[in-house]
Amino acid sequence: MELQARYGELQKLGLGIASVTYDPPATIRRFADERAIEFPILSDADHSIVERYGILNRQYAPGHQNYGIPHPGTFILNREGRVLARYFEEEYQYRNTAASIALKIGQPVSGMGNPIRRATPQAEIAAFLTDETVAPGHRFSIVLDITPGPGMRVIAPGQHRYRVVALDLESTGNLRIYPLSHPPSAEFQAPGNERLPAYAQPFRLIQDVAVVVNNETRQLAQKPGATMSLQGVLEYQACTPEVCDPPQRVPLSWTVALKPLG
Repeated sequence: MELQARYGELQKLGLGIASVTYDPPATIRRFADERAIEFPILSDADHSIVERYGILNRQYAPGHQNYGIPHPGTFILNREGRVLARYFEEEYQYRNTAASIALKIGQPVSGMGNPIRRATPQAEIAAFLTDETVAPGHRFSIVLDITPGPGMRVIAPGQHRYRVVALDLESTGNLRIYPLSHPPSAEFQAPGNERLPAYAQPFRLIQDVAVVVNNETRQLAQKPGATMSLQGVLEYQACTPEVCDPPQRVPLSWTVALKPLG
């Protein structure tokens, strides 16, 4: 179980884990014992917590054997019990990995891949994965740390005609690609007195992806040494106050190990 594997690392960061399920206590106890789960699993057999948090999966009506199942997800709470963030999926087969969530709340954990480094005349690029081993249904992150060169501004999203910095991933039937997350940008005066949104300081892009759950990926994940290749191109355009360079393309690739969904 992915959370159990990360439990000790998260504890070292001052983070706790508690899972909530609609199963009765006896079922939970048997499940936890079989898998040697150490963190608390709470029973919500009457669905009151799921109802209170507004995450009841209403696909199933009362009386159905699956009634009470929530939309799968993770709440991040502070020590006072206030919800700081939430990460949810509409489909129960998909889950954010612990490393991906930890990264987004500013608490990276070990196990992240060594970064791929690329240097161009406009920027320094370090790209890595939050997880080097994933299972079908795992939603993890590709992280791009970009440092513009001296005097350079990398063009950000906005209403303009320039190439926006983005990761163009090769689409396959076994990879689900989520919207790319851009940080806030600032305007600068580009050539021709045009005001453009851009990044002048180091910034981070986060691209979430997931291994699609289907028969092919399930069977592949059962094979020893199974892997999946991710291919993409970082596209961007950079300007100085005097001139804008042509759009650039930087090829990137990663290989992740596959494991069965436990």
